[in-house]
Amino acid sequence: MPPLEVTTRSDGGRTVVRLRGELDIACTEDLRRDLNEARREHGEHLVLDLAGLEFMDSGGLSVIVACYKAATAAGGSLTLAGPRPIVRRTLEITGLHRRIPVVDTLQEALTP
Repeated sequence: MPPLEVTTRSDGGRTVVRLRGELDIACTEDLRRDLNEARREHGEHLVLDLAGLEFMDSGGLSVIVACYKAATAAGGSLTLAGPRPIVRRTLEITGLHRRIPVVDTLQEALTP
């Protein structure tokens, strides 16, 4: 599986963080650092674009939960956009989809 690629950009007052590849325990610390940096540079309203994410394990879920808690504690938000069925299923099994907003597309996440 391809390694995790992370790109960040601002879009209409939100920080879009695109994840591509595989999110597993081997890259969780790098992602944690990338998300913290994105919040510092672009603000506390984040959208994680998961359309290119092929796999996510519990380590990845842990980083997303920590980011959600930090962003919302700072008055921000976190939305998960476009997860593939395998990633969506992980969010549903863990119940995370009831706590963190999950939308079908990036466009939907960015529409006010």
